Amino acid sequence: MPTAFAVSALLSATAEGTGPSTVTETKEIHKTHWRTRWHTHTHTHTLPTECPSSATSTTAPSSSSVPQDYWPGWSGISRMFTFGDSYSTTGFNLSLTQPNESNPLGNPEYPGYTATNGPNWVDFLTVTYNQTLLETVNLAYGGATVDSELIAPYQPTVLSMKDQILDEFVPVYADSPDFFEWQANNTLFAIWIGINDVGNAYAQANSSLVYPLVMTEYTSLMDTLYQNGARNFLFINVPPVNRSPLTLSAGAEAEATEATDISVWNANVTHIATNLSTVYPDATTFVFDSNSLFYEVLEEPCAYEQTCPYRNTTEYCESYMNGTPEWDTFYPNCSIPVDEYFWLNSLHPTFRMMNVTAQEIARQLSWDIGRDVLVCGRLAAILWWMDEWICFSFSFVLP
Repeated sequence: MPTAFAVSALLSATAEGTGPSTVTETKEIHKTHWRTRWHTHTHTHTLPTECPSSATSTTAPSSSSVPQDYWPGWSGISRMFTFGDSYSTTGFNLSLTQPNESNPLGNPEYPGYTATNGPNWVDFLTVTYNQTLLETVNLAYGGATVDSELIAPYQPTVLSMKDQILDEFVPVYADSPDFFEWQANNTLFAIWIGINDVGNAYAQANSSLVYPLVMTEYTSLMDTLYQNGARNFLFINVPPVNRSPLTLSAGAEAEATEATDISVWNANVTHIATNLSTVYPDATTFVFDSNSLFYEVLEEPCAYEQTCPYRNTTEYCESYMNGTPEWDTFYPNCSIPVDEYFWLNSLHPTFRMMNVTAQEIARQLSWDIGRDVLVCGRLAAILWWMDEWICFSFSFVLP
């Protein structure tokens, strides 16, 4: 088995016409929320790269040719490692209490030190939308970029994703220590990175030059996780921070430029995920489209029950920007309570958005239609059924 996998940075891509259909192998399934949400679930083994017609049936590969399946379903995931930035961090300290049955996130006390004035998606996914006892080591660090030597964070002390993986996960957790035992078939590795890379590269006006280097490093880090036992990966793409107050205040041109950079970044992430599961057929990868979800809520907060209280999706109140005593604190000078603002400050959403993000991630991780999936046309699947592989197209709406 190769020790590294290659990825071609998609830097010639633009926002228009760039997406999974143009940058990935044909090994994914898209599903829809009951409104308009689309997600991507990539779960691949050794499959032909050409889609047969919907009327074609072929013989299933022999059991000896099918790689071991380490994905146990969402209900079988009891351990999780998370890597990323302030959208994910809870302030976990490696030297303090480790995750355990009574405190699934270890330290600090739930919900931790978040940037969302309440629980973030890691909190919600671990204790609200889990299907079994889920213990999470959250190595995400506020302000992180993929590699601080390529795109500098706001402070030199910030731990990049490279630091989180090479300096924390590998030496402390890779060997499944007694204080946090994990196995390939019960552990999910979740990565949400890129917000600071996009923003800082844009600010430095060098995204087209540095992105190829960053994506090469991103790819290498995923390979490191795989070589250290990871088999189940969740990638979360960059949300539309071009709609944040920080970017809106810079004007329409800045918003459009950042939107294009986000589109290119997200196309690369999808490509990395697909390459990972193509080169390593026993790896299962999920790409969660936070970008579409955030857009949906920004346009229509009542698309989801959790976010329906939002009354302001474009601004924030400075009195709330550094956090408040309660999740729903109300200061009269802010006109509405803090949890009715989408944005806590210039860049970070409040906890309601994180709640629905975790819900939709869990929904995607729970979606399991069969052993392997393959796109054929708009939506299709390969299902293991009565000793044959049957390819068919279908449309459906989830309850």
